[in-house]
Amino acid sequence: MTARDTNRVLSDNSDPRSVEGAEIVTEHDTRSRRIVRHARENGGTTTRRDLVAKTDLTASELGERLQTLEDGGYVDQISDGDHELVVLTFRGEHLAGGYR
Repeated sequence: MTARDTNRVLSDNSDPRSVEGAEIVTEHDTRSRRIVRHARENGGTTTRRDLVAKTDLTASELGERLQTLEDGGYVDQISDGDHELVVLTFRGEHLAGGYR
């Protein structure tokens, strides 16, 4: 018997999605890799505000890249209205160089 994880944060975007047909982010996409690397350096979770400060992307460019990363299954974006978190998935960890 397993217990439910009551400390788990619920996500608004918890709909199952297929990465089939989603844009694949390659190792040559340095800006997207910079986003996932920054998240990895911070324990796999960062904020949109930190990413704007740490990357050379504008807020709108970052939003587009995060959506591409989310659509590809590399990150999950979690928002509670005041705070926006970016959380790496296993696939995102691999892109960041965490798993080979």
